[in-house]
Amino acid sequence: MTDRKITGRVIKVSKAGWGFISSKEIEFTKIFFHWTALRQDTIPFKQLESGMHVEFTPLEVPDRGWRAVHIKVIEKPKVEHDEPAEVSALPEQGS
Repeated sequence: MTDRKITGRVIKVSKAGWGFISSKEIEFTKIFFHWTALRQDTIPFKQLESGMHVEFTPLEVPDRGWRAVHIKVIEKPKVEHDEPAEVSALPEQGS
């Protein structure tokens, strides 16, 4: 198992104790999680809601797809923007 941490957003939470996460780092995939994958230092499963941002370790299970383990609820990650490139003015056309 890898210790690589990635971020994502909870997209479904079932009262039965499971849910799905989406992440830009594993595109076009619903990443399954079970309530037991929540870390003890984060919120209880019953308080987990769709739209919450999480950090987790992805685990690929052969013939089953992706699973999230070591899940921790985090604040919305800050998006780093590159500084805008300077735009030069177009030369004025004379009459």
